[in-house]
Amino acid sequence: MPDPSQLRAVLHAFAQIFLQRHAGCGALIMLALASGAPAQLAGALCGVLVAHGGASWLGCSAADRNDGLYGYNAALLGALLVDLLGLTGTSLALVGVAALASCPLQAWLLARLRCGDGLPGFTLPFMLIGLLALLCIAPVSVSSPDVPAPDATTLRDAWLLGIGQVVFLDAPLAAACLLVAVALASLRDAFWLLTGSALGLLLAGPLGAPWSDGLAGFNPALAALALAQWRGGWRLPLLGMLAAVAIWRACIELGLPTLTLPFLLATWLGLTLRAPRPDRVE
Repeated sequence: MPDPSQLRAVLHAFAQIFLQRHAGCGALIMLALASGAPAQLAGALCGVLVAHGGASWLGCSAADRNDGLYGYNAALLGALLVDLLGLTGTSLALVGVAALASCPLQAWLLARLRCGDGLPGFTLPFMLIGLLALLCIAPVSVSSPDVPAPDATTLRDAWLLGIGQVVFLDAPLAAACLLVAVALASLRDAFWLLTGSALGLLLAGPLGAPWSDGLAGFNPALAALALAQWRGGWRLPLLGMLAAVAIWRACIELGLPTLTLPFLLATWLGLTLRAPRPDRVE
């Protein structure tokens, strides 16, 4: 029988994608992936398991491993690589390499943060390794997809996909399961996710950007979620959302891949402007 603490660590790793430490949230995130993109769930799970093994071998903190802090970047890398390459032996081998590479970087980021010498790393390991994978595996596409008429159904689906695209889900029902997962852990955090996705969707049209696939929404959704962890009202999350949309649009104009770069830069900007430490840092 598997060790219950190891199972909780895996569930926490999936929950930490949305800055939560809640086993039920992690289980629902896995369910959402299973229903919307089962191959990506396999890749994400492979990444989490390899990263936990690598972090243990490196002697990283058991508490951090149990909290899922060494698994969430690996989960995102696994989902990304399987999304790019399909579920094959080669893609899973690359997931393993990427997951292992994320461990020492995450250990360094956590050590700097706890020494008061740095900002939270959030998805920095995923972004750096993921961008390298994109540059090596797939050319960056700058073409704009066809945008459907903005009726109630397409707007609702795009709103949900602004949450689903965090884990590369393009199925609105599966994205709704992600929202329920976060709401199970924190209704307040679910509200900020929805707000960030809505603002990205609202601003995409006037900025001349495609909006129906949810890519306009997931970075501001994550920025709002992260900055809402700092007590201080709505101004900091709003700043993060607006900055994330602006950076995302600039990356599109420059033909650059984005992944979570707008989220990271916008969140770091917000935290630089606000000195106090949060109640919790993931």
